[in-house]
Amino acid sequence: MPDTPASPTPPNPVADWPRPLAFVLSGGGAFGSVQIGMIRALLERDVRPDLIVGTSAGALHGAVLADRPDDCVDALSQLWSRADRQSVFGGRINSISSMVRNRTLSDGRRLGALIDASLRATEFGQLGTPFAAVATDAVTGEPELLCDGALRPALLASAAVPGLLPAVEIDGRRYVDGGVSANVPIRQAIAFGAASVISLDATPSVVATTAPRSFSGGLLHSASLMLRNQRSHAVDEIAHRYRIGVLPSPTPSDMGSFNFTRTAELLESSYALTIDVLDAWSHDAALGDQDPTQRS
Repeated sequence: MPDTPASPTPPNPVADWPRPLAFVLSGGGAFGSVQIGMIRALLERDVRPDLIVGTSAGALHGAVLADRPDDCVDALSQLWSRADRQSVFGGRINSISSMVRNRTLSDGRRLGALIDASLRATEFGQLGTPFAAVATDAVTGEPELLCDGALRPALLASAAVPGLLPAVEIDGRRYVDGGVSANVPIRQAIAFGAASVISLDATPSVVATTAPRSFSGGLLHSASLMLRNQRSHAVDEIAHRYRIGVLPSPTPSDMGSFNFTRTAELLESSYALTIDVLDAWSHDAALGDQDPTQRS
């Protein structure tokens, strides 16, 4: 029997977008596994960034993509397959000693080891794609693009959640988690030189419709609302001037940002959802819709 011809590769849905094209990767803790599925789908459709900007967990993912684009999905999948609270933040003894020394629950050594294991490059200048990590100035509260020098301290600074991980000093300035000021750093990507953006936002696309009754649930709900509003403002302020594609996240609204038990599920569901979105973008572009992305 003759071989069945291979299905043609679907067209790149953003081939005509203004360049440079930036991937913007949000923070989100354990939500971050959805970005691996998003990246996998984008690369399969030959959608590749000219620039990468990331916050917190998204900064690590962005650095790995910039460093090793050909095997970044495998590298990140392996990282997340081993990720849990202890592997990222350390155990109880680590927390007690860190509280004494740093007044934080973790000293950052475990996260630093994950960074070292995931990257081949050690400096921004060694990356194949221009990349910036977003951190927050601990004094002014303003977001800062970190894009030169050593990668490890910049990535630690971008993920330094106050109270959880210690602030990081770089060139005499102290930085905390970029999510405090720019969890979805679209404006920072524009400042970095992007003419169009694909946003890989790991936080839940849908917020719970009822107020939680528990204390921890209330904190999670409040944080979700804050990040959702921050994301909306970031897009609304510049959407009329730049092409912005927003990939929706399948992250459940009731999932905690330190729940690492659903990684495989989120990776696969985000891949399937992103494929659907890219198909819709291609369809709309073929029909002549010049700006289909804001509906996603």
